[in-house]
Amino acid sequence: MRRLRSIVAIGSGGLDAAQEALGSAADALLLSVADARVPLDEARRNAAAVLGAAGQAEKAALVMVNHPKTRLLRDDLDALLSPLVRGVLLPHAVEPQDVRDMAVALREFELRRGIEPGDTAVFPVIDTARGLLHAEQIAMAAPRVGGLVLHAERLARDLGARPEQRGDRLAYARGKVVAVCRGLGIMPLVTSDGLELTYLAQHGFAGAVLPDVRYVVTANAAFAPGPLVKERANAAVEAYEAARAEGA
Repeated sequence: MRRLRSIVAIGSGGLDAAQEALGSAADALLLSVADARVPLDEARRNAAAVLGAAGQAEKAALVMVNHPKTRLLRDDLDALLSPLVRGVLLPHAVEPQDVRDMAVALREFELRRGIEPGDTAVFPVIDTARGLLHAEQIAMAAPRVGGLVLHAERLARDLGARPEQRGDRLAYARGKVVAVCRGLGIMPLVTSDGLELTYLAQHGFAGAVLPDVRYVVTANAAFAPGPLVKERANAAVEAYEAARAEGA
């Protein structure tokens, strides 16, 4: 999957809420049908409208769907799954079976819609102590897992801690999510209020879910590959070309 440095959360607001983000430099939009404040049918209609506009704008779109245990997931996928959906976020992921249940449902609807099975990535959201405890197993539960999303505010609430974007209280959680993802070659993502993006990038995250389009430029700069990463990538390309030239 393409890089996801800046993911603007649109929620369930529909086209009006998405217009500015559609014309921005954001890598992706995040829509939601898991917002209890909006009637579910309305949320699905709004998400479908934004997906169509995102496709026309050639903008990647992700969707926060309902957890499989709510029994709402299949109707979410029936209403929304198409090649325009690059990935789905799985809220409140607490065990590997949550991901496997999501993967089974996705495969069924991918086959129905003529989508290559596995093309729709899953991003489990780590927002509870139990989810953090099982983060490695969750990340390895299905090949289509594209990364983990650390929801720091919800995790802090579950832990009984004060929310923070930086500092010691959630340092272990940030470090574990980053280490698990980097070790498995998937993307470590994090929700952010937009104020500590450079710090989060230095901590090892690959991108952030942003509350507002105003933070897109900062996020794109913060999560851009640094000089050392570029140097290593160039060295790998040069080594590959040298090996080819020698007939290896």
